[in-house]
Formats: sequence, C-alpha cells, structure tokens
Amino acid sequence: MKISFRQRSKAQALVEFALAATLIFMLVAAAVDLGLIFLARQALRAAVQEGATFGSYPVFERDGEGNVIAVKLDEAAIRQRVRMTAGEDGGPVFANLTDLNNNNTPDDVEPPDAEGKTVLDQHITIENLLDNDWDSSVPDEGLDGQPLECDPDHMRNSPDQCFIRISVQYDYRPIFPLAPALAETVPIRVSFTMAVRSTHLEVNQ
Repeated sequence: MKISFRQRSKAQALVEFALAATLIFMLVAAAVDLGLIFLARQALRAAVQEGATFGSYPVFERDGEGNVIAVKLDEAAIRQRVRMTAGEDGGPVFANLTDLNNNNTPDDVEPPDAEGKTVLDQHITIENLLDNDWDSSVPDEGLDGQPLECDPDHMRNSPDQCFIRISVQYDYRPIFPLAPALAETVPIRVSFTMAVRSTHLEVNQ
C-alpha cells in the first residue's frame, strides 16, 4: 500500500503539534502554580505580621493581690490570631490558613502526632528571642550555636531585649504536578520578627 506525500505531511504535523502542545501545557501549568505560590506567600506574610504584632504585647499574669507572677507570650492566642487572619473560612483557596497541612481537615480538630504535637505546633512556630548584644538584631547565638531565648527575667526586667519571631509553613499542593520527582506538596515558609513591646495585656488569676 502506497502512502502519499500529503498523508505523511499530515502525520508529521500531528506529531509536531503533540510535542509542542505538551511543552506549552507544561509551561502554562508551571506559570499557574508559580503564581499561586506567590499569592500563598503573600497571604502567609500578612498572617505572620498580624501574629507578630498581636504577640508583641506580652501577657502579665497577676495573683489576687495584684502582684506580677509571670510575664510571657500567649502562644495559643498568637496561633489562633495567625490562623484567623483571613477569617473563619481560612481565606483564599490558594492558602487556607485554617488548613495549613492542606489535607481538607481543619487543623484545630486534627489529633496530635505520636510526639504529642498538633498541626498548629508543627506549622506555626513562635520564638521569643534575646538580643544579647543590644544591637536590635536577632537571633543572637549562644555557645552551642542555638538562638538565645528571652527568659522570664528578661521579659520582666528588660523587655526591650526581647523579640518575637513568628514562622508559618503552608503545604501547597501543585495543581499540575509536572514530574514524578516533584513532591506531592511544596512547603512554603514565611517568618517575621519584631520587638516585644513594653506595654502588656493583663491576666488576673
């Protein structure tokens, strides 16, 4: 059976179109995912800034006689502030702040893992850092190479040495997985640091 030149040309054009269309689709898919990752980062940045601003006011706990018994950061309230930044529905679909591990289950109802850590503990990190050399720059590292933490004495006597750093991680699921080598989720992590304020919130025991 003889195949005409015209038939061979059509077949060749179809193969070329299939190859070109595959490449174009991959580029468009990558552009969409990169755009959504950028928007997710913006949502996380707003959340960490809100959480750090709220958390920069330390909590003063007083006993029944009005004596200060503790100065600390209210980590539970800070985490709640972060996840509620975009509202009770979690905000935009590209970064649902009430479902940071992106498994379609609200983080506050998921059981803790084997180590007793909840999803919120794992995805929202709160650090109370010490500016040991008074240069308004943190973190300062100790002899072990770990960031110095602002202990209760510093929080009470030298709050201007203390900084709060909020870090939030969101597990973004690509809409168009382009290769088996890519992970199922892409972790997006954003941090924000600000000084702890000398004013405070009162909690009476």
